Amino acid sequence: MSVIHSNIIHNGQIVPKEQACFPVYTPALVGALGVYETILVKQGRYVALEEHLTRLLQSAAGAQLRLQPDLATLTAWARRIVEVNAPDGLVRVLVMDLDNGFADVFLYEMSYVAPSPEEYAQGVPVILYHGERAMPLIKSFNTLVLGLARKAAQAAGVHDALLVDRNGYVTEGSNCNVFIVQDGVLAAPPLGAVLEGTVMRRVLSLARDLSIPFQRRNLPAADIPRWGEAFLTSTRRGVLPIRRVGDIEIGPPGPITRQLMAAYRTWEEEALRS
Repeated sequence: MSVIHSNIIHNGQIVPKEQACFPVYTPALVGALGVYETILVKQGRYVALEEHLTRLLQSAAGAQLRLQPDLATLTAWARRIVEVNAPDGLVRVLVMDLDNGFADVFLYEMSYVAPSPEEYAQGVPVILYHGERAMPLIKSFNTLVLGLARKAAQAAGVHDALLVDRNGYVTEGSNCNVFIVQDGVLAAPPLGAVLEGTVMRRVLSLARDLSIPFQRRNLPAADIPRWGEAFLTSTRRGVLPIRRVGDIEIGPPGPITRQLMAAYRTWEEEALRS
């Protein structure tokens, strides 16, 4: 379980985490009127900070939340929260409607556990969960389906659950994106069908750089036995292979997965040095 560090930023002010409270009747709670981002920081350096904060602003606009801080201010707050807490962790930025005219902004930092070397080497098991993210282009507080998918995965003793929509298509994980390799071609769900993470976008760019054949298309769950490779992407995971989906064995990471795993690790290492 993640440990939340002591200091919280609320609209630019540092407060103890015990004081980061809001009333139960706020629109952010009952109406899920809020958006968020979770950003990886290592040795005091962020991975893809600007990309995350840009997506946060896009989500806020999509959710019709009025923000006072701009990108530069949010960047300064993000750097400050690490200074007063710890150099390694996950920083979460919340933009929420507390009925104050402008949206309130909270930042907090938490510990995290990365997948093990064995999980990267052998892949992880997942299950399927029937449900859909609400308004996938907005990373909102409306995460009930995602939370239930995680509970189902925990009950099954597997790493995560892949969502299957009403049409029978695999869309994404509970907090990650999904790629597959079928007939030697890398594939991911169509534009607009899922919330696209910053790591997903980076992998798409790396695939282009590496001349890996790629498609954006629907991923029917019925085709899972034909998947040659599959992997998850997210801020915490990077590129993480899928070994098994339910009772269907995919196997250890294949050549395209291994190539993208290595390319992403190299990119992240260079990003942390810059």
